[in-house]
Amino acid sequence: MRTARRILIVEDGFEYTRALERIARGRAELVRAGDAEEARRALEGGGFDAVLLDVVFDRIPEERLAGDRARGIDHLARHQGFYVADALAPLLGPGTRVVVAYDFSGDPERLEVLRRRLPGLEGLREGTGMDDLLARLVAG
Repeated sequence: MRTARRILIVEDGFEYTRALERIARGRAELVRAGDAEEARRALEGGGFDAVLLDVVFDRIPEERLAGDRARGIDHLARHQGFYVADALAPLLGPGTRVVVAYDFSGDPERLEVLRRRLPGLEGLREGTGMDDLLARLVAG
C-alpha cells in the first residue's frame, strides 16, 4: 500500500519542484511536467493525489502552450496554468486535489467559475511558504 502522496507539479521552470523536493522527506512522490502535454501523459498513467499548477509559463516555446493561439501568445504564457487545468480536468479523478499558484482572494468569481470544472481546485495565497504548500498537497 502506498503511503506517500503522489503529486504532479506542472511548471515551466523547476522552482516549485526543487523547493518541494527539499522538504517532502518521504511524505510525497513528486513528478514534474513542463507543459500541458507532459502533464496529460503523466495523468494518463493515473495514481495522482494532487496537482500543483503554476500559472505563468513564459519560458517554454510558444508551440508548447495550450489554448487558442488567436488570444495571443503573451496572454497564454501569463495564464497557462488555467489552460493546463482545463486541459487536464477530464483526466483527474474526483478526489484529486488541484492547487493553482494564484491568489484568488481578489478574484473570487474566477475561482467559482473554475470550480465548476474542477470542484477541488484551490488557490495559493501570496506569501504561502513551501511547508504550508506541501501540507496542503499531501492532505487527505
